[in-house]
Amino acid sequence: MRKILAAGLWAVLAWGSAGKAIGAEGSANEINSPAGADHLSRAVQFKTISYQDPAKFDPAPFLGIQSYLEKTYPLLHQNLRKELVANYTLLYKWEGTDPSLKPILLMGHQDVVPAGPENEWTQPPFSGKIADGFIWGRGTLDDKVSLMGILEAVEYLLGKGFQPKRSIYICSSHDEEVGGSGTVAVAALLKSRGVSLEYVLDEGGSVTTGVIPGVQKPVALVAIAEKGYLSVQLSVETKGGHASAPSLDNSIGILATAIHNLERHQFPAALKGVTEQTFQAVLPYLEPKMQFIFKNRWLFGPAIIQELEKSQAGNATLRTTIAPTIINAGEKENILPRKATAIVNLRLMEGDTIGYVLNHINRAINDPRVKVSILGRANQASKVSDLNSEWYRTLAKTIQEIYPDAVVAPLLEIGATDSRHFQELTDNIFRFTPTFLNGEDLERAHNINERIGVDNYGQVVKFYILFIQDSER
Repeated sequence: MRKILAAGLWAVLAWGSAGKAIGAEGSANEINSPAGADHLSRAVQFKTISYQDPAKFDPAPFLGIQSYLEKTYPLLHQNLRKELVANYTLLYKWEGTDPSLKPILLMGHQDVVPAGPENEWTQPPFSGKIADGFIWGRGTLDDKVSLMGILEAVEYLLGKGFQPKRSIYICSSHDEEVGGSGTVAVAALLKSRGVSLEYVLDEGGSVTTGVIPGVQKPVALVAIAEKGYLSVQLSVETKGGHASAPSLDNSIGILATAIHNLERHQFPAALKGVTEQTFQAVLPYLEPKMQFIFKNRWLFGPAIIQELEKSQAGNATLRTTIAPTIINAGEKENILPRKATAIVNLRLMEGDTIGYVLNHINRAINDPRVKVSILGRANQASKVSDLNSEWYRTLAKTIQEIYPDAVVAPLLEIGATDSRHFQELTDNIFRFTPTFLNGEDLERAHNINERIGVDNYGQVVKFYILFIQDSER
């Protein structure tokens, strides 16, 4: 899922593009042809929706879009090896000419979240309508934009006779929005084959404008780490009984108190790690007043944290977060339920292990009647990719060739991406979607009226073309 809302952390700090033409023996004007926009438009029309309930999964749209990709990108399907993993996840390999070089992996998922109330959309969410200079619909930001941009770039390069030195993998999962079991299977498959990757590029931050007060330049936010993921179930069992003679240990009351106590005992907040690196990167471009504040964090640190905590996204960059999301209890109005359960979702900061988080939960609840158990698959916070690596520098170079005025800054991804499943295969994982978005655009992912500008999408394709070429080292 697109995690671009992480950029919203800057919105609370209110104290105070033209792209470069690209080669590959072709001109930038070729890439701006209407065909690319039409291809993304058509891809949006396949309702590749992921539901939390696996019983709702409909394979037909996934088979449909995959058949469409074969027809739309014939050179790619003639020259790359294609595999289906876990039935519907796509894995392509573009064989390089130099087997001594480690391959790279580009990612963009097929599935999307449900559209919500369709009557609230300006254009129908699965119409792919091209209107007012935009391509409208679910997936135009998250994340068919990446998938189609990558495939469009590969088709273009093949048409120009380009052959990569290092092999290139392309992975497109069918269930990223509900955990990414397809990508888990791909990672296991590559590991079993002894594959070691040079880097992974997945969805993540974007080039943003107008969301960082005091910075006039566009800022390209590249996530070099992401928070861990943990869901726990809180369960309480009592004797139950008749509602006319209620007991003092009602399971609902016990559970409600546990949730209240957990929310009262938030994890500590700190301006550290990747979040601090973000501030360091934009510091030279801040207006003087804000520069003074951030240069003197020893004095203003608590005030900065207080301001960040006022924003949901800002708060999420400072601490492990606690979010009760589901509660179940009772079946009849005059019966005391014997069992009550709640699901709490937590996103773990770097350094906060799953064991530490579970201990915090039990201490905060402080009630042996409440049982705490891990639900589903849990992930520790990711490793942090090195800002000084040649691949971060390569990515920054490509970004600035497309968006020459952009300041490139690291970002902590507050959500979860498929890229986390490849941590055993590489030390270099970057989460960046080469879209150019303002504050209003950032709110459209996973929301109504998701859309991308036609010209913006052209820049996405240019980016992938250039990045593939820039990776030839």
